[in-house]
Amino acid sequence: MNTLLASTTTVAQDFALDKDTVTPGVLGFLAIFAIGVCLYFLMRSLIGKLRGVSARAELQEAEEAAGRDDRVETSGVEAAAGETASTGDSSTNA
Repeated sequence: MNTLLASTTTVAQDFALDKDTVTPGVLGFLAIFAIGVCLYFLMRSLIGKLRGVSARAELQEAEEAAGRDDRVETSGVEAAAGETASTGDSSTNA
């Protein structure tokens, strides 16, 4: 491992690059462009999935609220029926 590091350092010192001619070139541009296109489609997919989750959560909340309203109305009707029955029973017994 140490010999590989030493030989790499030696080869790097012998190899000189002209900083004016070294550019990413067309291949570098295409790579960055491809990453950008992938990112665009990934973000569109993410936004679509988040909208779906949000819509399902709102639907579930609406169903739960409707269920609670039904239970409250049913409880109120049952309580009223219970009071009527209890007053009817007491008048019958008296």
